[in-house]
Amino acid sequence: MDFDFPVPDEFQKYIEKEKIDRLYPLQIEGLKILSRGESLLLATPTSSGKSLVAYYGMVRAWKRGLRSLYVVPLRALAEEKFEDLRIFENFGLKVAISTGDYDRPSNYLKNYDIIISTSEKVDSLLRNNPAIFDNLGFVVFDEIHNILDESRGSTLEIVISKIRYLVEGAQFIAMSATVKNVEDIAKWLGALEVTSDFRPVPLRKFVLTPESIIDEDGLLVSDIDSFEDFVIGSLDNSGQTLIFVRSRKSTEGTAEKMSRFVESKLSVSEKEELNDLQINSESPGYDKLIPILKRGVGYHHAGMLSEQRRLVEKLFRERKIKVIVATTTLAAGLNLPARSVVIKDVYRYDGFSSVLIPNLEVQQMLGRAGRVKYDKIGNGYIYSSKIRLQEIVSTYINGELESITSRINESKVRMHTLGLISSGMSKDFPSLSKFFSTTLAHHRGLQLDDWIKTSIEFLRSNDMIKGDSSYKPTPFGRKVSELYIDPLTGVILRDTVGFESVDDMLLGICSTPDMPSLYVSDSESFPYIPPSHLTFHPEPEQMKVALILSDWIDEMPEDAIVEKYKIWPADLRNRVEIADWLSHSLYEISRALNMARTEFRVLNYRVSNGVQQDIIPLVFLPNVGRVRARRLMTNGFDLERLSNSVPRDLERIPGIGEKIAESIVREAKKLVDKQVTHGL
Repeated sequence: MDFDFPVPDEFQKYIEKEKIDRLYPLQIEGLKILSRGESLLLATPTSSGKSLVAYYGMVRAWKRGLRSLYVVPLRALAEEKFEDLRIFENFGLKVAISTGDYDRPSNYLKNYDIIISTSEKVDSLLRNNPAIFDNLGFVVFDEIHNILDESRGSTLEIVISKIRYLVEGAQFIAMSATVKNVEDIAKWLGALEVTSDFRPVPLRKFVLTPESIIDEDGLLVSDIDSFEDFVIGSLDNSGQTLIFVRSRKSTEGTAEKMSRFVESKLSVSEKEELNDLQINSESPGYDKLIPILKRGVGYHHAGMLSEQRRLVEKLFRERKIKVIVATTTLAAGLNLPARSVVIKDVYRYDGFSSVLIPNLEVQQMLGRAGRVKYDKIGNGYIYSSKIRLQEIVSTYINGELESITSRINESKVRMHTLGLISSGMSKDFPSLSKFFSTTLAHHRGLQLDDWIKTSIEFLRSNDMIKGDSSYKPTPFGRKVSELYIDPLTGVILRDTVGFESVDDMLLGICSTPDMPSLYVSDSESFPYIPPSHLTFHPEPEQMKVALILSDWIDEMPEDAIVEKYKIWPADLRNRVEIADWLSHSLYEISRALNMARTEFRVLNYRVSNGVQQDIIPLVFLPNVGRVRARRLMTNGFDLERLSNSVPRDLERIPGIGEKIAESIVREAKKLVDKQVTHGL
């Protein structure tokens, strides 16, 4: 392929390897801008080839001896992008992914040419080890419209501002399929813009009612007998369909109902392949999911375990299942094209009432319609009752997208003020004000100085910073910043350091703003009454999480916890993961305060593994989780006895076969030898 601007040989080889025989005009225009060293805002539809433009920028930077950073909004998308970018390892580039453990130095990342990460992880690296980004020449901000996200948008905005503030001359590309205020965002970024409505697979939009299909011009296309018959029809000629609904419960109910109809569309070979699906897992949720998958349908929501969502995605990509029913809130993390997209619910409960989903989200969902390799056209359907028809048409067919605006608020300013002071980026009010003036919030006219002043007073009064006109972090404040937790979380954990009982420690962890609470129904009650010595006042929703964690570390089975508290499997896993980090933070804060106690380290081990204290040594062994560890202990095998055993001694224990037994004995010997060597 010939170009009239410089293109590295490695990029040419990538194009050849991917069998790309021509580029779209928008791609050529974007490549030209990047070839001149200028930054770019690329606002074009889904599947229009934005990633290829970003890949050119990274290869170009590498050829100039510079490194690249690829920032995505979600961990799942980071993993997906990592797999995509590993193709460049064939050409000599080294690719790494970094998403977890916010206080680790991660020095190894200096050795990589491309780093894929979430905005939260990038922000923590900029605080704790900015040298990782030495020689950074190119940055990709994927899905930049996520600045609008209520929970994560402010971090993305801060990361963009920090990189532009810190890394002089760094070139970048910001990408999105849905940006209304392109000129405004480009001006904030100091970037040139490329916009286009071009889609390689054209998208047609329709409104679907219980009786008919209506096109964008309001004309009747056809009548339908039922929603189920309509979906079945969309599967003709190897079609696949995504259905978006409003709730987790609806995904499962709709998927179960649809599976009764979809099964008839499966060929004999497809049925055989799906019937051979074997999942060797005791995790809750599979018993309901697998029968539906075997009938050609999957569901996808945030209450499922991540491995279950990945399984559904894999089967859909392999075209083994025909339909996925997903929640609208998970649409951003579901990077799966289908011939047809049906948005069955456009209303969402916002905590007070049922409101229309933002048009930007709806267009993101509709943008999934049309598989580049398989479809000549994509079909997007928005379901509506007859009485709401005009409202749906005016909002989603003829309506405008929402502008990208800032989600920075006072609590976010507080957190990032501490980070800026702790990292040494800002040492006084003028320098703090100067940094925040680079944000989208300031660009769009929000005055942040009062929030900065309030934040300084909070941090000073809680002994996180010191100084009147020039600020320095205290050991406590520096540790809170390194841990990447809300300063208010740091204060609550500091107060928790003095608690004696495990229940009080768990309640402290669960009363922090970093721990999401769980809904409490009117029928639920809690026997635990917070003691009067607490300096905070936990709500029932927070106490519920503390009780769940208490059962978890007492080794109650996962499925029993899920059933007892009427929660979803991922709700448990998510709270355990966060509690693991917060219990680690509790121990680290106690050390920063010179009040370190082994009880906090023990609590962290118990939360991390879901075990009582007596079997903690056993869960350090590979292939030994909470269930096998308890079975070993029940049969009289502590670590010392395991190290002196032979594999056949363990094979009589349920769940421990020959290979697992050999591994346990071998690793137990290593662990005991290590303890002896280090005098433990």
